[in-house]
Amino acid sequence: MIKGRIINLKEEKIVPKTITVLNPTAKPKVNDIPTVPMVHDVKGKVIGFLWNSKPNGDILLHRIQEQLLQRFLLAGTSWYQKQAASIAAEDTAINELVNTSDLVISAIGD
Repeated sequence: MIKGRIINLKEEKIVPKTITVLNPTAKPKVNDIPTVPMVHDVKGKVIGFLWNSKPNGDILLHRIQEQLLQRFLLAGTSWYQKQAASIAAEDTAINELVNTSDLVISAIGD
């Protein structure tokens, strides 16, 4: 609560008033999301790439893919491009990446 004074100019006297200020924010949601074990060696692994369609994200992912292919003996790579950055990736695409990849790299860009 904020306490203050309001001056009534017509009657030229000070009238004490109390103003209640409400906090319109909600408590943050905390979701427990399980994590997967860290991959320590990418040799012989399939790496999935998820691009959210923002400009330059694909350039970054292609560069990462090139570097990984040059440095490590990968079993393969797979790609998925979202329809738009503001739209969630389709469940079927996420499931395909999860089921066919040992790890997934996701990138955004602008």
